[in-house]
Amino acid sequence: MKLTKNDKKLIKKARSMVNKKKIYCGELKAVGCALISKKGKLFTGANWDLWCGVGFCAESSAISNMVAHSNETEIKTIVACSRHHLLTPCGRCREVMALIDKNNLDNTEVIVSDKEKVKLRELLPYYWK
Repeated sequence: MKLTKNDKKLIKKARSMVNKKKIYCGELKAVGCALISKKGKLFTGANWDLWCGVGFCAESSAISNMVAHSNETEIKTIVACSRHHLLTPCGRCREVMALIDKNNLDNTEVIVSDKEKVKLRELLPYYWK
């Protein structure tokens, strides 16, 4: 699927997260995430990529913000990026999206490049549940 103007705004919001000094520590990888819920609310998150191996992804952070600050579990659109690249969600984040709401498999649009988005099911085709 091609990106809309709103998708491009969402990418800018995710990129703005990695430009915040508070989430960039030395040489660690900074990743920001922005998502739009089914009801149209914006939620953001940042990763923790710590030297000791403890941490979590920006997507999980944004999803956690959505769950903590609303009664929603359905994601309309989600994007994550580093300073220079858009990133597809890792397997764990794909599972989280599918597990918090089964409707996300067929309804969530994941922005995978500056020109394209796909449904979550395309990134998780053989979902185990």
